Amino acid sequence: YVWGHSHRSKKPKPRCTRRPLHVNFKEMGWDDWIIAPLDYEAYHCEGVCDFPLRSHLEPTNHAIIQTLMNSMDPESTPPSCCVPTKLSPISILYIDSANNVVYKQYEDMVVESCGCR
Repeated sequence: YVWGHSHRSKKPKPRCTRRPLHVNFKEMGWDDWIIAPLDYEAYHCEGVCDFPLRSHLEPTNHAIIQTLMNSMDPESTPPSCCVPTKLSPISILYIDSANNVVYKQYEDMVVESCGCR
């Protein structure tokens, strides 16, 4: 038993990273009001935040401490979470309730980067 890892450990889980998440408004049944785009790449964050945290994951000081506590005693402290650290907008052309065609930018629709928080 070394630093919270047993020697019988399973396959290592992938570290926190950005992964594809294709959103298709047509498949969601939203194409009756969304004109464009009918689909886009939203991405999502997935993976483990284990000790030691890599600097490119931009961990907060709290996440660093929590991850260290988790490595010493996994039962008492959960690991920090792999979450979006930077999001960007997309523009959507849609028909509103009054049948007007509207072009609007929606914030926080695309994951640009992930980190441990």
